Amino acid sequence: MPDDGRALPTVSVIVPVYNGEHTVAACIESLLAQTYPADRFDVIVVENGCTDATSEVVGRYPVRLLHSAPRGAAAARNLGVTQSDADIIAFTDADCIAHPRWLAELVRPYIDDPEVMGAGGAIVAYVHRERTDVERFLAEHPPLINWVSNAGQFLPHLLTANASYRRALLARAGGFDPTYVAAADVGLSWRLQLEMGAKLVYVPQAVVYHHHRATRKGLARMYRRTGFIEVVLDARFRDAPGFTRRRAYHLRRLFSQCARLPLYVAAAGMRRLRLARRRITPYEAAVPILALLREGSNIVGKLEGLVATRFMTDGEHALHLEADRMIERLFSPRKE
Repeated sequence: MPDDGRALPTVSVIVPVYNGEHTVAACIESLLAQTYPADRFDVIVVENGCTDATSEVVGRYPVRLLHSAPRGAAAARNLGVTQSDADIIAFTDADCIAHPRWLAELVRPYIDDPEVMGAGGAIVAYVHRERTDVERFLAEHPPLINWVSNAGQFLPHLLTANASYRRALLARAGGFDPTYVAAADVGLSWRLQLEMGAKLVYVPQAVVYHHHRATRKGLARMYRRTGFIEVVLDARFRDAPGFTRRRAYHLRRLFSQCARLPLYVAAAGMRRLRLARRRITPYEAAVPILALLREGSNIVGKLEGLVATRFMTDGEHALHLEADRMIERLFSPRKE
């Protein structure tokens, strides 16, 4: 933090929430417990069509509660941005718990370097005593990785489970594209770098803990969504300079994924035998089954994405599918 008399930047933390009654309280409490000076930040929770008791839970805390009529997290975040006059806008999700120094670490790059336009931190699995096999599997194979996810990544990205931007930059960019029902955060990161040359940075010391999906149904739906939106994003950015993840890339990936499915089936059978002989734990026996579910669901999502984008010839078509139908198909209730 600055020790030369400069004032700390003001920050608004925006939390979109959809049916988050079971997790939003812990999220808000972690934000209110930040070491960042309380008079320099506020918390804005944006309810997005909840049908549970989310609004009642949020109302117990000294935060601002907004209601977003347009469906989708992108629209909810945009509403929050319009209601803030802070220097920096930070984002997290209602199923995340922020480390007490999250905000202080996330803001530090803006203070140290005036050219930094966006910063994101680490997204770590929330560990608790009653973790299911699915939660343990996802902790070992993280589904949310900020900055760079794999060797085939196009540009670095900031996921809004743990991200921030200068508010002036968001205003110039027009915020998140609300036609995305998922991955609007990745789309925004890529757009800011391509169109505005924005300098984004990764801050591993700024940590949030994420409640991963707890059930097999939730895992399957999440990876189906990931496969779908990955293809949609790549179809949307296929003409960007240096972009290589076109249709042939995804077809090769699909072939490779399909080739692994029999291996998971064989491994699952072998581990069941070892479990019967008490040579491994029930979790160890479940791992190849969960890997099979993850891979198979991701394949389904990618195939749906290819159809929705007309085999990656029309990214806009998929982005304008009816929002409520896409949310119902791709997003699981929090209890999953």
